[in-house]
Amino acid sequence: MFNSWLPESKDHLPLTWWKQQPVYLAAIIALIGGASIILTAILGFESAPWLIFTYQNAFSGGRFWTAFTYVFFNPPDIWVVLGCFLLWNFGEAIERHLGRRSFIRLLVILWLTPPALVTLMGLAGFKGSLLLGMMLGCPLAAGVTILEFGVFNAFAALYPRAKISLIVITLDAWMVALLFSSIYAFRHIAGRQWAELIVLLGCIAMAWLYIIFEKGALKLPSLPKRAPQAKKPAKKSSTPTVDDILDKISRQGMQSLSAEERRILDKASDEMKRRAG
Repeated sequence: MFNSWLPESKDHLPLTWWKQQPVYLAAIIALIGGASIILTAILGFESAPWLIFTYQNAFSGGRFWTAFTYVFFNPPDIWVVLGCFLLWNFGEAIERHLGRRSFIRLLVILWLTPPALVTLMGLAGFKGSLLLGMMLGCPLAAGVTILEFGVFNAFAALYPRAKISLIVITLDAWMVALLFSSIYAFRHIAGRQWAELIVLLGCIAMAWLYIIFEKGALKLPSLPKRAPQAKKPAKKSSTPTVDDILDKISRQGMQSLSAEERRILDKASDEMKRRAG
């Protein structure tokens, strides 16, 4: 099914064209992220329990779908809009380089990492520190920002020396990723937001590890191959040949032959006489 929907022959081609401009999957996802801002504004904060992911919400409330819908809870914020724009541009660069199927795998990994980490922290008894997390009493995964941030770090891992202009200065992509990551991390540290810090670092690590793996610099562990078993030597036939018997006679004499060996020797002798006659 995966091959039929996303054939390998079209892996590096755009999904469609609009006004003679190629449209890639990254653009579609960025537009959906922007539309989710409008959706959240219409539904209001009352929709949060039905969209965001928390350990209690999913496993006690039975809302397992929130592991996938948490990215659609995006209150109006200029940073979310900016993140969608970055997702469009940097995500498209990744999609062009690695292909659409690899880009989708990256998105799925980044999408599922926050719920997985939040679940582990919920099991460990971590408490949320953001306002909504404090109200719910647990860590949470909400919003598309962490996905956008993961895609940008993946771009920095793929093109570490790409130049990015920050108004007055131009820096390498890896330096910009380090700068933004440090700002986000120190903000969480200042607010003692340990759960959010873990989710942030986890997504950054997954983005970099995935690109390193795609570059071939990281190999997944594999089970050791079984050593080929040594071939057992072929068993010698227990029935002696005529040559064996004659050799035994020359060494030990006629009296050393067993009844079976005498029978074989007599049979061979009769066969030779028959042929001579």
